[in-house]
Amino acid sequence: MTNSEQDKTQGMIPNFCLPTRALALLILAQSLALLLTLLMYDQDHSFWSQLGLNSLFIVWNACCCGIVFCAAKDYLNQQNTAVLSVMAISTVVIIIGLNSVAAIVYFYNNPLDVANNYQSWFIFRNVAVGLIITLTWLRYLYLRNQVYQSLIAEGEAQFRALQARIQPHFLFNTLNTIASLITIDQERAETTVEHLASVLRANLKPGQLSISLAQEIEISQHYLAIEQQRLGDKCQVKWQIEVDPKQYSIPPFTLQPLVENAVYHGIQRLSSGGEITIEIKPLNHGLFISVENPIPETPSKPGNQTAQSNIAQRMAIRYGHSAKMNIEALSKSYRVTLTLPEACRENTDNR
Repeated sequence: MTNSEQDKTQGMIPNFCLPTRALALLILAQSLALLLTLLMYDQDHSFWSQLGLNSLFIVWNACCCGIVFCAAKDYLNQQNTAVLSVMAISTVVIIIGLNSVAAIVYFYNNPLDVANNYQSWFIFRNVAVGLIITLTWLRYLYLRNQVYQSLIAEGEAQFRALQARIQPHFLFNTLNTIASLITIDQERAETTVEHLASVLRANLKPGQLSISLAQEIEISQHYLAIEQQRLGDKCQVKWQIEVDPKQYSIPPFTLQPLVENAVYHGIQRLSSGGEITIEIKPLNHGLFISVENPIPETPSKPGNQTAQSNIAQRMAIRYGHSAKMNIEALSKSYRVTLTLPEACRENTDNR
C-alpha cells in the first residue's frame, strides 16, 4: 500500500501494529494494573503477588485487544462511527469475558459456575471496567479524529487556494517572454509554452495527498526552465539528487514553491544573478530536501510566507512531528530545509 492509499484509510482506530503504539498500550495496561492493585489492596495478601496477578490478566487482555485491532484496523476504519463503536465495544467485551472465564477455569483451577457469586462478580467487574475504558477511549478517538479531519480540511483549503493562485507576475512575465521569443526564436518560444502548460496543468490538477518526488522535481524543472528563459544566465541551478525520486512520495507543491521563492526573493533581485542549489538526499531512511539561494544585501520586503506556512502545515498533517522545516536567513544566502520521515518512501513492492 502506498502512502496515499494509507491516507485514504486513515480513521479512528490507530495502528497498533506499530511498535510505539504497542508499547504505549502495554504501558497503559500496566499503569491500570498498578492503579487497581492500589485501590483493591488487601493487607492479608502480598501486594506484589496481587500486582503480578492483575498485571498478567490486564496486560494479556490488552495484548489480545491490540492484536485484534491491529488485524482489523483497515476494516473497522471503513465503517461509520456507530458501527465502528459497536464492533469495537463488542470485541473488547467478548475478549475480556472469555479471558475472565479462562482465568477462572485454568488459572484459579475452578469449574465454571455462573451461580457462584464470586465468579459472576469477577466476570461482570472485568467486563464493566473494560466497557467503561473502551467507551472513554472511543470518545477520545472520535474527538481526535474530528480535530484531525478539520486540520486536513483547513490544510486542503489553503492548499487549493495556493494551487489556484498562480502568481500574476510569473504568468505575465512568462507571456512577455514568449511574445519576445516568437519573432527571434520560435523553437524556444514553443518550448517555453510547453513548460508553461506543464506548470499550469500541475496547478489545475485536483488535490492529491501525495505525489511522487519525481513528479515534484519535474514540475520544479519546468518552472525553472521558464525563469531561465526570462532571466538568462542570471539564473543558474545546481541539482544534487542522491536518491531515486520514483521511490519517494511527498505532498504536492512542496518543492516548487520553495524554488519559486528562491527566484523571486533572491535571483531576480540580484543584478548579477546567482545559483540556486537544490539538494535531495536520503536521511535516516527518510528524505532531506534543501533549497538555497543567494540574497541581496538589502533584504526584500518580507512576504506573508503563505507558501512556507502551507508546506509546514501539510507536512505536519501528513507526517506529524516527525517532519521538520528549518529556515536559515544568513547574511548572503537563504536556505530552507525539509526533513521527511521514512513514511515518505514508497512501498515499491506493492505499487
